[in-house]
Amino acid sequence: MGESCSKSKSFISRLLKNEPIIEFDDSSKIIIISDVHRGDGSYADSLRQNRNIYKAALGFYYENGYTLIELGDGDELWKNKDCLDIAYTYKDIFAILNKFHYKERLYLVFGNHDIVKSNSEFIKKQQKLFEEVGAEFGREMIYLYSNIPFNEGIIFKYMPSNNYMVAFHGHQVDMINCELWKWSRFLVRYVWRFLEGVAGFKAPTSPANNYDKGTKIDESLETLAKKEKKVLICGHTHNDIFPEPDQGLYFNDGCCVFPSAITCIEITNGEISLVKWQIEVGKKDTLYISKSITGGPEKLQKYFDYAKQL
Repeated sequence: MGESCSKSKSFISRLLKNEPIIEFDDSSKIIIISDVHRGDGSYADSLRQNRNIYKAALGFYYENGYTLIELGDGDELWKNKDCLDIAYTYKDIFAILNKFHYKERLYLVFGNHDIVKSNSEFIKKQQKLFEEVGAEFGREMIYLYSNIPFNEGIIFKYMPSNNYMVAFHGHQVDMINCELWKWSRFLVRYVWRFLEGVAGFKAPTSPANNYDKGTKIDESLETLAKKEKKVLICGHTHNDIFPEPDQGLYFNDGCCVFPSAITCIEITNGEISLVKWQIEVGKKDTLYISKSITGGPEKLQKYFDYAKQL
């Protein structure tokens, strides 16, 4: 645990060497979602307000044959010590994730808020905890987490041109949330969580709550993408980013905890798009969930060609 925060000269090289490779082509359908932050259903649960939007999006992507990449911070395990309440609150969501897994269309990446899932002993501890309390409601989560690996990243290989993209959470360039993640977790769990509930106070160590910090991390990741001449797809900062094909190589899928909206990245027909799901008001003041494209679509090959020019 904590190997994702290695101080090696290039962790991109480590990811390319060690992480699973997904080969895809123009017929493939891929959806990348990060920073879901599934919580305990309380005031501190950041996903609570967007639960139905998130569920609708998952249902759409499952029914339409997409491979789902959860790109870190799927569960809120800084505010919560274990998975008991998360499993109960989101048992219907884990049932859908299991359906993706049964079809071999699910990959899980850990971020800083759920980095403990990279430790097999944590998963075993959760199994034992559920057995002790007789928590039948947790079977969907426990089954999934006992049968699927947690990766630091995913490598996408675009066929037939053999170009690579690297997807990871993004906390690897954020010292406070990487090398010092245990210290940050302590503050979130025992200080900021309660101040958030009482006075709406936001944790200053979080790039999602600190615009300047998040922007600096995004800039670091863009610089890294150009240095490595690789398309990088991340989350972590909660800033949805979609560069023009001749201007950048760094994408960010945003998050699932925007006010009444979630964002994600779709890859279909050899194209990449930034997508938003949100609640809209229809005729006769009825509410419905809409899907819209806010970035792209753009041909991936344009980005690969741009990288070769750097």
